[in-house]
Amino acid sequence: MADTIISLVIERTVDLLIKKSVFLKDVGRQIERVRNDLDWMRCFLKDADQKQDEDERIHHWVSQIRAAAYDAEDVIEIFASEVEFFTKNKGLVTKLTYYPLKIVNLYKIGKEIESLQIRLNDIADSREKYGIKNLGEGTSTQGEELQRLRRSSPISEDKDIVGFEKITKSLVKELLKGDKNRRVVSIIGMGGAGKTTLAKKVYNHADVRERFNCRAWVCVSSIYNHKETLRTIIKQLNPVTNELLDMLEKMQEQDLEKRVYQDLQDKCYLVVLDDVWKEAAWDCLSRRAFPDVGTSSRLLLTSRNRDVAVHADALSIPHELKTLGEDDSWQLFLKKALGHGANAVCPSNLEVVGRKIAGRCAGLPLAITVIGGLLLGKKKLKSEWEKVLNNFSAYLSRSQSEAGAILELSYADLPANLKYCFLYLGLFPEDSVISVRKLIHMWVAEGIMQKRDAKNLEETAAYDDVERLCSRNMVQVAEMTVDERIKSCRVHDLLRELAIRKAEDENFFQIHDTRDDEISAKSRYLAVHSLPLDKNYFGSSTLLRSLLFFNVHRENFSLSFKSFRKLRILDLEKAGMDYLPKEIGEVRLLRYLGLRRTPIRRLPH
Repeated sequence: MADTIISLVIERTVDLLIKKSVFLKDVGRQIERVRNDLDWMRCFLKDADQKQDEDERIHHWVSQIRAAAYDAEDVIEIFASEVEFFTKNKGLVTKLTYYPLKIVNLYKIGKEIESLQIRLNDIADSREKYGIKNLGEGTSTQGEELQRLRRSSPISEDKDIVGFEKITKSLVKELLKGDKNRRVVSIIGMGGAGKTTLAKKVYNHADVRERFNCRAWVCVSSIYNHKETLRTIIKQLNPVTNELLDMLEKMQEQDLEKRVYQDLQDKCYLVVLDDVWKEAAWDCLSRRAFPDVGTSSRLLLTSRNRDVAVHADALSIPHELKTLGEDDSWQLFLKKALGHGANAVCPSNLEVVGRKIAGRCAGLPLAITVIGGLLLGKKKLKSEWEKVLNNFSAYLSRSQSEAGAILELSYADLPANLKYCFLYLGLFPEDSVISVRKLIHMWVAEGIMQKRDAKNLEETAAYDDVERLCSRNMVQVAEMTVDERIKSCRVHDLLRELAIRKAEDENFFQIHDTRDDEISAKSRYLAVHSLPLDKNYFGSSTLLRSLLFFNVHRENFSLSFKSFRKLRILDLEKAGMDYLPKEIGEVRLLRYLGLRRTPIRRLPH
């Protein structure tokens, strides 16, 4: 991550230097010197991501460089915007009036850059002073980007699935039993074992579709939101109109339960409750929302916890989805790593090392899929596959599981801009269906897509990055458009946890939910999943570049924008703010403002 951020910031600094050269010509030489210093430091960061986990001194040194790089970009952009404001599109009299202010700002930026120069010199000196050596020496470059992108991903079920034939038949048979009572059929297994994949295969089975003409699918997740779960079910059982959406937002919990019950009453329904973590979540739904009126209705539940499945229906034996056996793991690995589908045949010189790699995946379908996606883009050489195999040990030493090691390896293999994009996805709540259009706008506003010379090329590049993340199986396709483009995506739990762990290690972003007490003053990106009552909650957040709210329904809260001078992105979707203070006009770097589903109806002048 260290080299990722430095590389992107240096790239953006150069871009700013070009774009703002007219306004910064008096301090251009100083800016160029800062850029050169950062670029020189980048030469020593090629293997810092790995070594900083082994040496606290390197971790601290990298943190200093990252902070200085961010500050350099902020200084240039903020003061360039100030000078531009005083001179651009102004008449001669106005320019003369503002001239003293322009001189003052140029003096300020000169002092700021001078301070940054001293800081960078101190950072450079500290490398030898504190014995930080062997950086940039003897490092191996990562493999090239995938040459062959699998552009299409199945929305409903994975066509390369293996080892689920027997359990699929068993599940379908149980769902179609003639028992008139409402019954619960459960799939249990560890995270990444393929529970959701199997459930989708069963949900879309021809016999199941024919039997149940009323179906719905909802992802429950570990942080259960009863109202949102009920709303999701209702929207799948009814035509979605603005009137329905407005009504659902206003309905209380009991009204939502009653509506679900009425929609399902007298119907032979199938509802999938995916990823149920706690017994309490099942109790909230089952007691009042799902009718049991002798229509042979079924609920298909997936969970990591056997107790949840037994609690849901003590008479139904949970179907345990164990990890894949050696043969099935090998077949799935070949399909993902070689891309030949059912006809995948491993070259004889790769079989031994390939079987060792597949064995490291410990039978976890998610892990096999991810590592296969990584190998798909590499040359089919024994030496390339052995590099992947030999790199496992470094990741295993700091991972909670072998699957986690594989996910970390796949992350490490991402190009710099894709790492940045992947980490950004960690800001979104668990099990979020993320609009690709919204994601693209955020990435462009962040300045991740640089050096584009056509009007829509930035957005095109951003969409390409979404496709690349999907092709590497780091991101899952949730929905496609009619012309086969990715409309929405989601991140698997294990991968989201990886993104959060990596990002928080580097102070890249912070997620505030019920587990956090306060916001770090060092956070540059903040996702608010839960809003406390403290009015001075954002008081010290002067470094924030992105501030995102997710499902914060508290009414009449406000923000003070005096400390948000560096803010680029503000997304208030569904937040309870009813007005924007006029101070937002002073946030001159703001490029993305999301007001969807808020009470705000007027903007400041």
